[in-house]
Order: sequence, then C-alpha cells, then structure tokens
Amino acid sequence: MVIEQWLHVVAASVVPVVVISACGLLCLAFYNRLAAVVARLRAFHRERLHEQDLLDRRTPAATSDPAAAEAARRHAQLLDVLEAQTSHVARRARLIRSTLSCLLCAIACLTLSSVLTGISIVAEPLVVAAVLAFILGMALLLVAVAFALLELRQALDPVELESRFVARVTDDEPAPDAAPVYNNG
Repeated sequence: MVIEQWLHVVAASVVPVVVISACGLLCLAFYNRLAAVVARLRAFHRERLHEQDLLDRRTPAATSDPAAAEAARRHAQLLDVLEAQTSHVARRARLIRSTLSCLLCAIACLTLSSVLTGISIVAEPLVVAAVLAFILGMALLLVAVAFALLELRQALDPVELESRFVARVTDDEPAPDAAPVYNNG
C-alpha cells in the first residue's frame, strides 16, 4: 500500500510541474519583452533629450526668423509625441512587470502544491493545503494571461501615435526640392 501511495503522490505532483514549466517559458518570453520595452524607453529618453537640445538652440532665433520659428514648433511637437509614446511604453512595461509577478507567484504556489502533495503522504491534512495552493497558482496564471492580453492590446499604440504624427507633418508641408512623383500605372 505504501508504494501505491507514493505512486499516487508522484502522479499528483506531475500536473503542477507541467504548469510550472509552461509558466517558466512564459516568464522567459516576458523577461525578453520587458528588456526590449525598457530599451525602447531609454531610446525615447535619448530622443527627447536630443530634441530638447535642438529646441533650446532654435528658440532664441525663432523670435526673428520664421524658418527657425517653424523648426522650433516642429521640435516642440515632436517632444510632445515622444512624451506621449514614453507614457504608453512605460504603461506597457508596468503591465509586463505585473504579468511576470503573477507568473512567478504562480510558480511559487504550484511548487508549494507539489511539495505539500509529497508531504501529505505522512501528514494527510496537507492535501487540502496542496489543492488550495494549486488553485491559487492556476488563478495567478489566469491573471497573468489577463495582464498579457492588456499589454498586447496596447502594443501598437506608440507606433500608431508616431504614424499619425508623421502623416500630419508630411501631409502639411511637402519636402523642399522634392521632385514630383508620377504614377505610371
């Protein structure tokens, strides 16, 4: 009978271990995603500092030179767009952090569930704690997926914002010395 109990414990412990593996793969993907988002945030900060420097240099000349005033206006607009993009990307980074937090807590709960399942062979009341830890781990996994879906939903917001800005800027004024484009079709 003891061997059968141990086989049951091992079989019962396999399910949390499989889910732990899945959570580990998701963590790997989201750590990589977070690294990319953080790198993009740093690039936005560098772009913002560069544009602020250009704006500061053009502002004194803008009072007397209309071309300098227009350039200063564009730099100010670009700074606004970069700030909005930074805000969007920072929000995404926080969602990814929440996703990772839930996944790591799910791994902890599922590991606890496996350990409690093993110990329950000698302390039978721990089966209830093992089941509760498993349920909590699965609930945390579900919450992590919800955070991931929210982040995915917002993933294109900064690009769309930038596309609208570029379209607005390029539609307002043709490039100087631009050759006319003829459609041969």
